[in-house]
Amino acid sequence: MEGEHSVLATMAPTIPGFAAKEMSLLDYSIFCALMLVSTLIGVYFAFFAKQKQNNTAEYLMGGKNMAIFPITMSLIASYISGVSMLGVPAEIYTYGTQYAAVLISEALVCFVTAFVFMPVFYKLQLYSSFEYLLLRYDSSVRLLLSVLYCIMTLTYTPLIIYTPALAFSQVSGASLNVIAPITCAICIFYTSLGGLRAVVWTDTLQSFSMIAGVLVVTILGTFDVGGIGVVMERAANSDRLEFFNLDPNPLVRHTFWTVTIGNFFMWLAHLAANQAILQRCLALPTIAKAKRALVSLAIGTLIFAALSIYCGLVIYAKYHDCDPVHTQVIRKVDQILPFTVMDVANIPGFPGLFIAGVFSAALSSMSTNLNALSGVILQDFIKPCLRGRQMSEKTASNTMKMIVVIAGTFCTAMVFVVDQLGAIIQLSRTVSGVTAGAMLGIFVLGMMVPWINARVSSPVLLALCVCDEKFAPSAGKRFLRKATLSFQ
Repeated sequence: MEGEHSVLATMAPTIPGFAAKEMSLLDYSIFCALMLVSTLIGVYFAFFAKQKQNNTAEYLMGGKNMAIFPITMSLIASYISGVSMLGVPAEIYTYGTQYAAVLISEALVCFVTAFVFMPVFYKLQLYSSFEYLLLRYDSSVRLLLSVLYCIMTLTYTPLIIYTPALAFSQVSGASLNVIAPITCAICIFYTSLGGLRAVVWTDTLQSFSMIAGVLVVTILGTFDVGGIGVVMERAANSDRLEFFNLDPNPLVRHTFWTVTIGNFFMWLAHLAANQAILQRCLALPTIAKAKRALVSLAIGTLIFAALSIYCGLVIYAKYHDCDPVHTQVIRKVDQILPFTVMDVANIPGFPGLFIAGVFSAALSSMSTNLNALSGVILQDFIKPCLRGRQMSEKTASNTMKMIVVIAGTFCTAMVFVVDQLGAIIQLSRTVSGVTAGAMLGIFVLGMMVPWINARVSSPVLLALCVCDEKFAPSAGKRFLRKATLSFQ
């Protein structure tokens, strides 16, 4: 990544009307202010709040008496990962709007989770979702699913970290090797000290920054190309406006079936059987509020996804006759959004706002994953090893804090591996697909098929893992039909 800013400066003439810009002092100030406030939130909940982070219920579930607004915003913030924030506009820019069918599956998943899965978990009041597997099956199924969850979290989180570092490197020229460790250290600090309350309230703050960043670039880009009519006209002329491609071939990257059905089960696995989602819903005092939070999540995800899809069309309208990737102004299509930000950045502080938004998305997802992972490791690995001996609440709290630090450090180190891999959206789908599908299958069987027991579930689980391992890589080998790009 180092030196990429100089590449932008030297190759900028290949993009008509583009003038290389640099981040100003105001931009850096906005970004640093967000990092500082996030840190202070962690300090507040660790040392000054009435509720101290010195017991399991408080650290993992905020004392189970949190308000619905911050929980809802935290759920939305976790959905808006940096992967989605940069990846969805890039996907629309490259392949067209068939991906918009994901709106259908995401809304359905939120309602299914709220009215089918959440009542079961809320009634049990478990600290770890995998404790359900011990009650429903046996300890071996619980252990295997817990291991899969830890693998998925530790491999997916580096992608989350890499995404904002990529964006920051694109607009500032700073080295990824410097950006990633500093921002991750901030996230690890406030997550380890402040527990779920710090995670939720930083998510609430950061969610506004995320939405503002995408909204502003979309508005500026629309005005820059000449209005919504021009955006839609150029998209239509290039066959980008596609919503009902009913091709039954599962190897086509985006059809109505692959997007709606595939994303329904993928998103269901990440919502209904997800430790992080469970924790935040159980932090609410009643099941009615937990359901309302999930319904509100559906509304929030629909709004942001629609905004990101339109943003991809705006970017295409701007570069329809000169693709920055083809002209090698940028290295990967995932960089197209931050490149556009610097191209249309005629408002002081806007690049800083955008970068703050991308980092907010990543830090929100990373902090949530680390907090949830600490609970899983404590409840499903450490406590069973004690064989009935009691662990004090203070010891449990300190143990989870240490887990956050160790896991966060590992994920930070792994981010440098991600830079050598492929496009962000496809990579994240492959990693999560290998593990999430198997976990969802076992939870669904446990809740929907009463005669399934541990003796039956173990072979089923292994079969699901093998199937995921065989078919997830093939997702990257699908027929990739790119929409038309013209060059002048």
